[in-house]
Amino acid sequence: MANPFAVVFFVALFPQFIDPAAPVLPRLLRLGITYIVVDRVILLIWGWFGLRAAGALKRFSFGLVNKIYGGLMIAAAELLATPDPEP
Repeated sequence: MANPFAVVFFVALFPQFIDPAAPVLPRLLRLGITYIVVDRVILLIWGWFGLRAAGALKRFSFGLVNKIYGGLMIAAAELLATPDPEP
């Protein structure tokens, strides 16, 4: 696992739902699969919202953003092209 917060989540949450008298492996598998399914659904929802937000931003603001940054690039090019005044 690359995310240490997931390890902390597993260690803090799972022992509360595991019965010490019952076999551990089936319960861990059930909890792990449940976590993976819920996590996947949440990530899909975030991806869907991100896709919709990107589409909205592309339609409304990318033209304006491109014009602003284009103007800034031209201004930077003019500053680089002008010679420095000699002291």
